[in-house]
Amino acid sequence: MKCVKCGKKLRNNEKFCTYCGYYNDESEAKNWETDTDTEENLIEENWYDEDVDTKEDEDIEITPVKKEKPKKEKKSKKEKTKKEKPKKEEKVEEVKVVKEVKEIKIKEDNEVYDQNERYIEAYIGEDYKLIKKSPFNIWAFLLNWMYVLYRKLFITGIIGLIITAVVAFFFTKYFLIYLIIVLLILGFGFNPYYIFIVKRKVNKILVDYEGTDSFSLENMCKEFGGVNTIIALIIYLLFLIAIVLSIVKPTINAAHNTKFWEENSENKANCTSMIKLVYKEEKPNYDKISEALCKINKNSKTYELYLKATKKNKVYYVFYETENDYLVFKYNTEYLDALNKRKAENKITQSEEKMLNDIKTIQPNYETIHSKAIDEDKQIKAKTNREEKLNYIFDYEELIR
Repeated sequence: MKCVKCGKKLRNNEKFCTYCGYYNDESEAKNWETDTDTEENLIEENWYDEDVDTKEDEDIEITPVKKEKPKKEKKSKKEKTKKEKPKKEEKVEEVKVVKEVKEIKIKEDNEVYDQNERYIEAYIGEDYKLIKKSPFNIWAFLLNWMYVLYRKLFITGIIGLIITAVVAFFFTKYFLIYLIIVLLILGFGFNPYYIFIVKRKVNKILVDYEGTDSFSLENMCKEFGGVNTIIALIIYLLFLIAIVLSIVKPTINAAHNTKFWEENSENKANCTSMIKLVYKEEKPNYDKISEALCKINKNSKTYELYLKATKKNKVYYVFYETENDYLVFKYNTEYLDALNKRKAENKITQSEEKMLNDIKTIQPNYETIHSKAIDEDKQIKAKTNREEKLNYIFDYEELIR
């Protein structure tokens, strides 16, 4: 079927011409058709789909056509440049976009950094700019560990003081060198170390109090940071007191020991001479005298002497005392059984009863003096004795020497 107006071939049941847009009624379109299909109609039908325009009145000879490969046309440099230009422009645009993204990230990082700097400044306080910019801290150099404590670095300060004390006591020869090294380290190294610690503490505050507004966070940093003079002074003064006492104590002990060594030597010499006399006096009365004690009464400057002896496998205690510079025999526990017997029979006199009570105190006194003498010897050996040695023990070898 053909278009009534332009004569172009129409598809089946197509009423509007795709070329001229004319509406074709079926009755009008049929008038254009012939009873038999001519060569022209066949050719039109064959070439219609390929959009080849043909004239109805011309005769078309159909001849086989060789298909030739399309030749590749060489593109001129201008055409290449023209086509390449858009690519370069696209790349430039991509680079611009990447730069913009990087700039946005840098801005965001700078904003976060600036905000953290605010918190760090709040934590450090007034000296923030000086500590951040200055490579040397004169106060840390002059005050050493005191300044560290002042900046609330208590753990670092206490460790430093302990190390200083150890060097002072055990490496005294190198203390001056150690002190110079510490001063230089603190002078040049305190500021970067302090900034590093502050950043860590600020980050911890931000993590612990996540979601808190910036104003509150800044106040928290001020509260946790800053300085503390009172605690720093207390810790440093305690350290100085401990150092002074540890230095003075050996000096006092040295003078003390020297003074009392002379007194103790005199006391022991007196005790030794008197014990020897008592030993000679009592030796014939017993099988063996195994031990002797001497006690000095400091106020009255009198001496008490005790002997521990055995006779027929029974232990007895003998007691002597000095009176008016004379050595006097007092009591002996040998009489203890006889006096107890008389008391049980109600035959004991008043004087005998007094003697009995005195005899009963000999053994307890002996044991007390013995323990005191041992304690005094331990104190003297440890150089912790504060008083004069007043109790002495003489073993069997010293008695027979």
